[in-house]
Amino acid sequence: MSRKKNLDKFQELMFRDMNEITGLTPVEVQQLRRYRFAFTMLLDNPSLPDNLLKDHLIAEYDISESQAYRDLSNMKVILPNIKNAGKEWIRYIVNEELKEAIGEAKTSNKLKERILAVAALAKYNRLDQLDEEEMPWDEIIPVPIEPTNDPTVLGVKPLENRDEEVKRLIDKYRGEIEIEDIEYQDLNDEPGEKENIF
Repeated sequence: MSRKKNLDKFQELMFRDMNEITGLTPVEVQQLRRYRFAFTMLLDNPSLPDNLLKDHLIAEYDISESQAYRDLSNMKVILPNIKNAGKEWIRYIVNEELKEAIGEAKTSNKLKERILAVAALAKYNRLDQLDEEEMPWDEIIPVPIEPTNDPTVLGVKPLENRDEEVKRLIDKYRGEIEIEDIEYQDLNDEPGEKENIF
């Protein structure tokens, strides 16, 4: 079975109850358990680096380092939004810390700190920028393109005597080019020992 088909199968089974799953080999059941373990670890701590996650997989399931990296790679194909989870987690932490700073400044009546924290929260969440309008993709009509060899389409006048004009330009610029003949020695034509130039 190809890797893509195999990963598609795991994607379908990722959140099903293990008792409902049938038709998997014991090796595939172990793989699914490892994928679920890694996914759960990342949900608990989205900023967990891959090398620590790899170490947890090795310790928990007694697998090789290369197998742990393959499992992590496969899991990221199965659940591609996990990498966004780390970013969302950091966003959440920053927002919560700023809200806490606002609350502390409010209770201690520190107006300046409160204003700075509110401004930081607004800037971090991009409240100082206008929301972008969505593109009306369904209203965009592609321009029909028809290939042509007619230069008038570009607003260029066609040459009446094209071949004569080409010949005239060749003659004009050929005289201006200085060609210097140099002597050379062809290494392939000499009899006897041939020196390897590489």
